[in-house]
Amino acid sequence: MKSKMTLRLLLAGLLAAVLTPSAVAQKAAQAAEEAKDGVRDLVLPSGDGWPIHCTYFESSAGKESACVILLTSTAGDGDASARNRRVWQPTAVELQKAGFAVITVDLRKHGDSIPVGPDGNPLPVKMVNADYPIMASGDLGSVKAFLLSEHQREALNVRKLGIVAMGSSTMVAAAFAVEDWARKPYPDAPTLDQRTPRGQDVRAIMMYSPTTDVRGIRGTTILRTLKTLPVPVYTVVGGNNRVDAREAEKVFQAVELKGDQFEDSRKIVVAPLAAHAEDFLQGRLAAASQKDIKEFLTKYLMGLEFPWMDRTDRRTR
Repeated sequence: MKSKMTLRLLLAGLLAAVLTPSAVAQKAAQAAEEAKDGVRDLVLPSGDGWPIHCTYFESSAGKESACVILLTSTAGDGDASARNRRVWQPTAVELQKAGFAVITVDLRKHGDSIPVGPDGNPLPVKMVNADYPIMASGDLGSVKAFLLSEHQREALNVRKLGIVAMGSSTMVAAAFAVEDWARKPYPDAPTLDQRTPRGQDVRAIMMYSPTTDVRGIRGTTILRTLKTLPVPVYTVVGGNNRVDAREAEKVFQAVELKGDQFEDSRKIVVAPLAAHAEDFLQGRLAAASQKDIKEFLTKYLMGLEFPWMDRTDRRTR
């Protein structure tokens, strides 16, 4: 890597999340009692206390299940194309049937993750620069804490974690992945290979209509770091949308690795369409997108040779 910046410096723009795994686990246990057909709604506390609404689709495959985070675009709830996490419902159900544990997420100020007034109506919110780093570090950090709690009860294997993101949330996902890979293991064994990991769990990312222009996140810098990680990155874009196509090509070039061995793991698909982000999940494109997503995640997550292991610090066991 040409840059001499450390991961710590690369992530300087991200706000540290004050995660509360015990609180996450407690809320998850309460929600589990209300689960129906392996699906339950959750409200997870972000690092600053912002409530993050999610829907969790539990796998029936047990502790070796791969897990997936599904994210909508994050242009702001007032954006004309804004969607909430329910746009992912058909895809999540298909992935659940295929043996994945799936969580769909409304990041802060989107979907149901918007505060309501005394009359029960959503309050007006405005996206600010600080929101996006907090989404990556705090909101997704809280989602990761929930997945770790599911891992510990042997309902999934968090070492097989993938993310599928739309539009501007692609950079949120990339920033979270970089931060996750920067987390050092617990110092609970004499050698590094024996220590219990705290990160390095994001193992595949799929981006639809990605953009590097996300306020508060240095997209180009984050992508340079993502390029160095053993994380397959699959980019899909509607080529008839010239702005999207230009941005997707920029993202692909930032993470591309030369060599035949990387031809599939770092890939861009330019569809002859004007579709943007969540358009790929709807109408006549939905079935093909579900198939592509399932094939990508199956290929790069299901076969990983990371058997389930206790993820708590050995010094506290």
